[in-house]
Amino acid sequence: MRLRQSLEPFRHRRFAYQYAGFTVSVIGNTLSQVAVTVGLLEVTGSGATAGLALSTSTVALVVCILFGGVWADRLPRHLVMATMDCVRAASQIGVGVMLLTDRVQLPLLLFLQVCFGAAQAFHLPASSGLTRFTVPKDQLQRANTLLSFARSMSGVLGPLLAGALIATVGAGWALIGDGLSFLVSGACAALIKLPRRETPREKDSTLRELAAGFRLVRTTPWIWTSIVGFMCTHVAVAVFMVVGPVLASQNGTGVWQWSLLIAALGVGDVLGDLFLLRYQPQRPMLVARLAELLLVPMLLLMAWGAPLPVQVVAVALAGAGMTAADSLWLTTMQHEVPEDSMSKVSSYDWLSSVALRPVGFALGAAFAGGGLAVVLGCLAVLVLASRLVSLAHPSVRSLRTPADALVH
Repeated sequence: MRLRQSLEPFRHRRFAYQYAGFTVSVIGNTLSQVAVTVGLLEVTGSGATAGLALSTSTVALVVCILFGGVWADRLPRHLVMATMDCVRAASQIGVGVMLLTDRVQLPLLLFLQVCFGAAQAFHLPASSGLTRFTVPKDQLQRANTLLSFARSMSGVLGPLLAGALIATVGAGWALIGDGLSFLVSGACAALIKLPRRETPREKDSTLRELAAGFRLVRTTPWIWTSIVGFMCTHVAVAVFMVVGPVLASQNGTGVWQWSLLIAALGVGDVLGDLFLLRYQPQRPMLVARLAELLLVPMLLLMAWGAPLPVQVVAVALAGAGMTAADSLWLTTMQHEVPEDSMSKVSSYDWLSSVALRPVGFALGAAFAGGGLAVVLGCLAVLVLASRLVSLAHPSVRSLRTPADALVH
């Protein structure tokens, strides 16, 4: 009975299409991150080319993400997603063809990466606002958790699939396969029939709409404190990804310990998803803030150099807490944020998530030679402080799931 209730969102055709397209595209995305790096390194012999390509895509995403949120609120979200999937498909297939022909032209490569990053910037905010139209209110949390579960599993299976494809057919064909996956995702998005808006929106300038979205974020404590907290988390996790292998090598266990910690993080993601399929909190943001605090002991135990089994458990719990908090945050936005502002608010969230990752990577690299324990300890304090600031607002602690959205 529990399993049947957890899978109820699939009874709705719109969500089935959304889930199928999302799953295919996230697996393809995970695959491409490996294939682009390996393929460009094999063809050009230069790691700098691969780094430049990935950086170009990220910069395009950061520059365009807020504008993507505006246009996703203006236009039918499923059509924005379908169009951007076609752009992403063309970009990945183009890079794949260059790798297959051993003719990587840097200007064309960077242009394709700009197109890919810009398409991501329009697709992500649109997808964040879609689920509220594909399932009833009382199934939103389960739907978001099922989507999160697909993302968690792709993080485990994607790299393995990428390795298998690169070893057999090569990185070029792997990227072409990724491009085809985006075409499948776009077709699924196009099949979703969303209801027409009841009243036509009064069009405003893009800058005015950006300002309106920022005003909503700034004046709503549970939104802005969440985004600030996510910024701290992304810096901390980025530093963890850089310094983790260094700490592992210092302890003499090297690759084995680091692989085990990464696996534990993936297991934690899955556990967090499974937990929310069975539990619906009445105060979602309070539970989210408490779950996010599980990152603090992970950072402190790594800084202290705790025994490996203790670190594994702490990393798994941190992964579960972050994943559960993400699903609760997204569900709360879909309940509380007006329809015509959902993608704009989401774009500020995505911007905070993407823009500060390079800062975390750079910070980790800067201290890779020494002082790692101090850096991890300071980040633990930063994560703790950001959550305490959020919990200090009564509106965050008292925010409740709407009565008509509770599963009875």
